[in-house]
Amino acid sequence: MVTLEEQFNTRVSAFLGTTGLGPTTLGMKAVGDPNLMRQIERGRSPSLRTADRVLAFIAGYKLDSGGARAPPGKPGRSKPATRARTTKRSRAMSERLRDKSTRLRTRFLRISAVEARTGLSRSTIYEWSAAGRFPPPVRLSDRVVRWVESEVEEWIRERIERRRAAAPATTRN
Repeated sequence: MVTLEEQFNTRVSAFLGTTGLGPTTLGMKAVGDPNLMRQIERGRSPSLRTADRVLAFIAGYKLDSGGARAPPGKPGRSKPATRARTTKRSRAMSERLRDKSTRLRTRFLRISAVEARTGLSRSTIYEWSAAGRFPPPVRLSDRVVRWVESEVEEWIRERIERRRAAAPATTRN
């Protein structure tokens, strides 16, 4: 299952690779923030509004008559058809964004975060983990125990799917 963030990163990296536009320029022209792409690369998730603005900019970035891309809103001033320049920096940024979208981030959760996400009590979490009804914790040291975020999220998704499968289809009048 591909997340929206992964889809966003894939589209942005493809756009940067094909146009030769720098990540700083893209952030500045799309949302007025030259540091946006650098922050996304470092793990910041863009808001839906910001992602929509960036994707709208990408969609509006039209081809001019020579096949080169021209920025939106300047139809009378087309540049001569030239090869898209890709700088080392924009290439590296697009590769990092592409790598980020394909690799899974492993995050550990404290017991308090697991309690908050699941609504279960601390004792129930430990009891169900020991019984095999909940993902087991990872022991990081003698006294430090954490849960893998993706395993907890998967457990929650499974519960939701079971409930939907077991619930009879009801219709409103």
